[in-house]
Amino acid sequence: MRKGVYKGPLNLTWIGIGGGFDGPNPFNFFNFVHRAPDGCTLTAESLLKNVLPFNMMAMSMGLHPRCGIEDTIIDQHGKRFTSVQQIEQCVRVARELGREIASGKEAREIYRIGVQYETVDETLAANGMAPNRQTGVRNLPLRAA
Repeated sequence: MRKGVYKGPLNLTWIGIGGGFDGPNPFNFFNFVHRAPDGCTLTAESLLKNVLPFNMMAMSMGLHPRCGIEDTIIDQHGKRFTSVQQIEQCVRVARELGREIASGKEAREIYRIGVQYETVDETLAANGMAPNRQTGVRNLPLRAA
C-alpha cells in the first residue's frame, strides 16, 4: 500500500487456530483488534469449538464473523453441524446481540469490493493509516485529521 502497488480497501481476517497462527484466546484476538488500522474491515475466524465464542466476541464488538464447514463440522457439543446450521446459529446470535444481517449488496459495500483509490495518500487515509513520511522528514508520521 505504501508504495502504491495496491490501492484498495484493507480487509483483515484474524485466524485463531494455533499451530503457527495466533492461539484461539481472547488476549490474542483483542491484541489484533487493537493493532488494526481504524479504517479497515475486520473478520474473525477460528476452528472447531472456538468458532461460536469468537464469532460472538466479533459480533459484540461490531466486527464480522465467519462460519461454515470450512472452519468446523461440529457444534459446541461435538455434534455434526452443517454450514446451513452454522449460518442459522450465527444469524440468531447476531439478532440477539442487536446486529442486523447484511444483504449480499450490503456485504459488498462493507468489504468495499471493487473499490480502488487513485493515490497512495487516499488509500492510506481510507484505510485509517498514517500518511507516508515526506522526503527529508525525520519525525514520526501522524494520522491525517
